Amino acid sequence: MKVILEEQGLRDGLQTLPITIPTATKLEYVARLVAAGIKRIQIASFVHPKLVPQMADAEAVCASLVRQEGVIYSGLVLNLKGVERGVAAGLDHLACSISASDTHSQKNARLTLAEAKKAFQSMVKLSQEHQITVRGGIQCAFGCRYEGKIEAQHVLDMVDHHLDLGVDELALADSTGMGNPKALGELMEQVVERAGKIPVVLHLHNTENKGYANLFAALQAGVRIFDTAFGGLGGCPFIKSATGNIATEDTANLVHQMGYETDLDIPKIAAISKEMETTLGYPLPGQLYQLIGNEEIKMI
Repeated sequence: MKVILEEQGLRDGLQTLPITIPTATKLEYVARLVAAGIKRIQIASFVHPKLVPQMADAEAVCASLVRQEGVIYSGLVLNLKGVERGVAAGLDHLACSISASDTHSQKNARLTLAEAKKAFQSMVKLSQEHQITVRGGIQCAFGCRYEGKIEAQHVLDMVDHHLDLGVDELALADSTGMGNPKALGELMEQVVERAGKIPVVLHLHNTENKGYANLFAALQAGVRIFDTAFGGLGGCPFIKSATGNIATEDTANLVHQMGYETDLDIPKIAAISKEMETTLGYPLPGQLYQLIGNEEIKMI
């Protein structure tokens, strides 16, 4: 059985770093991740550069990108302007995303939830007019640091809203890391059933150290596509105490041990994480990259 990992390290992973990563370095990482077997990679978000300075070079990254056949290069967009920029940048896969939390929506996109849902319709329509594959996203689907619990029915109503608009993929995000395996697994079973033939993606953060347990629950619920970030980098600038995604190399190692295939070269991805650790001057949240390369340590 195949599990697909979408690499989010170049977008989610970099957006909260204390230093600016040069465009050339980002492009190098993209090439190396693809060489390691990554087939889906989110390379940037089209957001206001004053709010997320790390993404100020989104167009420059797209313009200099050396694309490989069979690889999906995507961008995150939060409003109609973002879609317009993504279209102009030449991407053919956009993640149009809104939040299940009204408070987070206002902080993240400067829109109320009602306004965001209306804007989402325009985002999907414009993307479809340009023959762009649309990944419809729901942030904070399993809890919000500002509002607390997000009711499952509310999320399912948003799922139906996205599906009714004809999104090509459906993505739920545990943006705050508040999800737990029991509740998340139960909800994802319903989402997978509702989605039918539409691929379902799960974006997990490990803020409360439950990310990999939630991954296991989602696998049992039928999810086969997950967002990850090399080294476990990541976090939202507009969520209190937000921390990183589940790590690409850790996740690949885990699902390999469980009998799933990813076609990823784990040591190559771990090497990128190790270099980022050196660049930043402190350890990354991921675990496996610290083990790989030590000849005295055995791996299964």
